[in-house]
Amino acid sequence: MFNRKKLVTKRGYKYQYGKSPVLERTLKNRLRTNTPSSFHTPRRRIKFSSLSAKIPSRLKKATLLLAIIAGATYLIYLTSISSFFNIETIKISSENLSTENLSTNIINDLEEYKGKNLIFVDKNEIIAKIQSSYPEIENIQVGRDLPKTIIISFTEYPLVANITNISAETNKKFIINSIGYVIKENVDDPNLPYIKIRSDSPLNTSSSIIEQDRLNYILGAKAYFEEKFGMTIIDIEYRVTPREVHLRTEKYFYIWLDIQKPYEDQLKKLKKALVKLDIYNEQLEYIDLRITGESGEKIIYKRR
Repeated sequence: MFNRKKLVTKRGYKYQYGKSPVLERTLKNRLRTNTPSSFHTPRRRIKFSSLSAKIPSRLKKATLLLAIIAGATYLIYLTSISSFFNIETIKISSENLSTENLSTNIINDLEEYKGKNLIFVDKNEIIAKIQSSYPEIENIQVGRDLPKTIIISFTEYPLVANITNISAETNKKFIINSIGYVIKENVDDPNLPYIKIRSDSPLNTSSSIIEQDRLNYILGAKAYFEEKFGMTIIDIEYRVTPREVHLRTEKYFYIWLDIQKPYEDQLKKLKKALVKLDIYNEQLEYIDLRITGESGEKIIYKRR
């Protein structure tokens, strides 16, 4: 009897007098897994409710797909077929233009783009067209203002000098920008340097009247002299054929430079000669720095 009770206890049985052994572990496991819902829910009802849940989900997906297709079709029609995005207006957003009619001229030149689709218009093509017609413009940007407006914004090259063209036929005044193009005629700006250009015939104003590298040389020489010698240059003369630049100082004498040689090297010769030549008090007519001697320090000057 003792042995039987011990064996039953090891296996998880509980022996009770007058009753059959009960497997406690199995009963407890059944109680954990078998919830009330699982006891009372028929198998056919589970399948029906699962099927009824799938039908609305499929319907929603189909509806969403149809909506996407309809939206894409309408968008294609709106952008490619209808006239909703056709260009009607061209605006210039730039301000403080140096020429009064520049914006009007650009708008007139772009009239051919009216009626074209704003979405698909080639912005690079418009930029190239403007640049070819107006080289005085430095930067161009083309934007869209939906649904029918194209916007042009740009900046021009800065104005850098007053030009007086002296020829056998006439003398004319211009204001040029930093790449040598005439922006204004018959006016001057006292805040800009004055440059005289002597030529056999009047300069052609439809293109650059002075090469950009030579313009940079002239303006650079002026700034370098004023910085190193503390003396103002009141005007400059550029002689095209001999390739000379004459800087006229506030003391009314000229500094002659060879435009084919660095102005820094030529003006350094003058700096070294100051111990012998007092340019601040001498009555001079000109100082010629174009000549290069054996020592490289030769200068020629003329007193009044």
